[in-house]
Amino acid sequence: MERTVNLADALADALADALADGVRRGLFGGATAAFSGPDGRVHRAAAGTVTPGDPAPVTPGTRADLGPLTRLCTAVVAHELAQVGAIDLDRPTGRGFTPRQLLTHTSGLPAGSDAWRRDDLRPAQKLQRVLDSPLLSAPGEVVRDSDVGYVVLGDLLEDATGQGLDSLVEEFVTLPLGLDGPRFGPVPGPVLGTGVVGDELARSLRRPAGHAGLFGTAEEVHALGRALPAGTLEAGDGWRTGGAALVLDPAAGTCLALLTDRPAADLAAFGKSLARGPAGPT
Repeated sequence: MERTVNLADALADALADALADGVRRGLFGGATAAFSGPDGRVHRAAAGTVTPGDPAPVTPGTRADLGPLTRLCTAVVAHELAQVGAIDLDRPTGRGFTPRQLLTHTSGLPAGSDAWRRDDLRPAQKLQRVLDSPLLSAPGEVVRDSDVGYVVLGDLLEDATGQGLDSLVEEFVTLPLGLDGPRFGPVPGPVLGTGVVGDELARSLRRPAGHAGLFGTAEEVHALGRALPAGTLEAGDGWRTGGAALVLDPAAGTCLALLTDRPAADLAAFGKSLARGPAGPT
């Protein structure tokens, strides 16, 4: 246990240097992070600029597109609604899958949808096309990471409550944690990158969606990670694509939120290297 605490403190001390090193190496143009160890102290760091060629520096309060981390907020809402009896996670829908199978990517729905490419459809028609996506396998048989499943889940939560997903996230995520966000985009600056929702499907729907579209700060993501109900973060969820990442190690008592301005092919490698110890990436 002593070794874990020392490692956590050393990692926190090296966080700013590690982010600056990531900027120097061209892994990202700007980044912000929040980290805590077993003692619960939150350490914040930032490096780089908000957009290429823009002299405005990234700060701990700079927001970023959270991409698939939006799913975590949708999952929290689902679990909280189940706790109060508003939904039954194990009751099959009319299509045969359950809300729990949507949460665990075992609904049988496809990974994505071509609805965002359909310029002939209005946003509401695009949403309906996503909701009507055919099953590729029977519910419960295959694990298939699915944006479609989380769009369907968000719609199900709205139908069950009569509230918009943005209102549900505020009620069950941001307000209980005493936060100003995350919020669905687009959002005003300062924002890492453009401030426009990066996910094509979420952007084309022009409404809050369960799989992507939230913007937040590293500290907000960190607070969410620390407060996640048991079972919300499914096995395999961890480093996510889209420039935003959340790493939890319950055994070590650590939580790291990292937001950047880049898609995360390099972010995963950087984050895993950072998590190995205070020497940072190599």
